[in-house]
Amino acid sequence: MKIATSPDGKILTATKIVSTPQDFEEGIKAIKQIASKLRGNEKIEAVAGGVAGPIDKEKSKLVASPHIPGWIEKPLKQSIEEAFNSPVLLEHEADLEGLGETVLGAGAGYKIVATLIIGTGVASTRTVEGKIDQNALGFEAGHHIIIVDGNQCDCGGKGHFEAYVSGSGIQRTYGKKGEEIMDPKIWDEVAKYIAIGLNNVTVFWSPDAIVLGGAVMKSVTLDAVRSYFNQTLTIFPAGPEIIQAKLGDLATLYGALVLLDQKTMPL
Repeated sequence: MKIATSPDGKILTATKIVSTPQDFEEGIKAIKQIASKLRGNEKIEAVAGGVAGPIDKEKSKLVASPHIPGWIEKPLKQSIEEAFNSPVLLEHEADLEGLGETVLGAGAGYKIVATLIIGTGVASTRTVEGKIDQNALGFEAGHHIIIVDGNQCDCGGKGHFEAYVSGSGIQRTYGKKGEEIMDPKIWDEVAKYIAIGLNNVTVFWSPDAIVLGGAVMKSVTLDAVRSYFNQTLTIFPAGPEIIQAKLGDLATLYGALVLLDQKTMPL
């Protein structure tokens, strides 16, 4: 969990990153305790946050997640509102990461941006003119199928993009954590799979730029991804710019600031 406070909705001041409790009630308690310490004597006027997985249409609770199943169908928005007695904006964390990168990071200046954060899983979103694009249940590019009946994904499906390029998928496939893998041939293979995924993202979403971030992209070279992508994409004469994310672990928090700035909330 990444928690921060902002005095003016423009900059982040105090920030803390801790492991996410699998138990929902413990998670809410931790959020309240940490935020209370960070804010000091200041009143919290509004809260914006992201959660790792699809949320319901009312944007009030998590409806699916292979990584924090104990949070599914729990009253997330209501619990945070009660904890701080403040209005709350809730989004998929991928949407906030993409929003942060689009407005304040690597995607600034591009009209249509696809952002993929490849870490434990694959977080993805599409922004248009600096705002999260409309959607019914969120964007889950990590779960499009690239190989029929392929490798097992954490969500229970098979052959998903995430199963081949995410940290958890890499560990399951090669028997080692990403940071333990030194064989360049393995990372070259991962780059090929990423390129396949970006081809599909491009033909579905037609972005001006694709922003790539996350721990896996520290081991895979952007040049390798671009090279394989250029070989894979055949329907368009030229593909989108493929660029490295800039905001790192704080992208979601910056996206939350942008969301608060864009939304009118009853304070």
